Amino acid sequence: MKHLLRVSIFSILNLLFFTSSYAQKNKKNDNTLLWKISKEGVSQASYLFGTIHVICEQDYFWTTAMQKSFDETQQLCVEMDISNTELSMETAALLMDFSGGTLRDYFANEQDYQLVKKYIEDSLGQQMEIVERMKPVALYMIYSIGLIKGPCKETISYEMKLAEKAKLKSNAIVGLETVAEQMEVMESIPTDSIINQLIRIAKGEKGDDTEANALVSAYKQQDLNLLNKLVIKSTSESGMDGAIMIDNRNKKWMTPMTKMMNEKPTFFAVGAGHVYGLLQLLRDAGYKVEAVK
Repeated sequence: MKHLLRVSIFSILNLLFFTSSYAQKNKKNDNTLLWKISKEGVSQASYLFGTIHVICEQDYFWTTAMQKSFDETQQLCVEMDISNTELSMETAALLMDFSGGTLRDYFANEQDYQLVKKYIEDSLGQQMEIVERMKPVALYMIYSIGLIKGPCKETISYEMKLAEKAKLKSNAIVGLETVAEQMEVMESIPTDSIINQLIRIAKGEKGDDTEANALVSAYKQQDLNLLNKLVIKSTSESGMDGAIMIDNRNKKWMTPMTKMMNEKPTFFAVGAGHVYGLLQLLRDAGYKVEAVK
């Protein structure tokens, strides 16, 4: 349960990579998830790596170039500080709905509710008495994990693997935002949209499976251009706000990222959907970004 809570906020970004308004400003990029960041006056380079937060074990990869770049840094920075021992408790508290309502209250008819209830219990193996008190967006995260795990014998979190590597080097692990900040972003998703998605998936419609497979395939190819096209399509169809999900967060992240890079070489690992926008922001701030293969 702790592992589920620890990666639950990450998981929704895995299936819906979201887009950035900055993506259209970039020229054609090399096929890579890893970028070297340098600037005159900053003694050592840092790196930006695009992750897929939860992936099937057979699809996970980590190249020699990635390891070499990681070894050149002195701290790991991810979206949230996953080394925080209180993270699971903080996440659990924010996932629960304390308004007095239940999941049933969000459904227009009993038939759809029962369909989702059956899917939660039979396909996801979750206890309904716990899920019933969760916010709809929290349930959508659990759905996301279920969709990812469906075809997988085992799953891997890139952030967890990187945290293990950082601990072996005794490198610090830091975060760009808090659990509360990530949940605030997630809760900007319209509740009606979430409920409709839950119903659609429970009915066995395969749109999310197809989309997830395409995203994983593009990720394994390290094809940022293809990822961007898939992201734009996903965002437009989901009704989510790309500015809230990506653009505003990227801009906010630039302040701590700049501070960290000035202090010590840092390996930044964030959802791949953030990379295009961050590259442009870094260029605008006078940094040199180079593709690493």
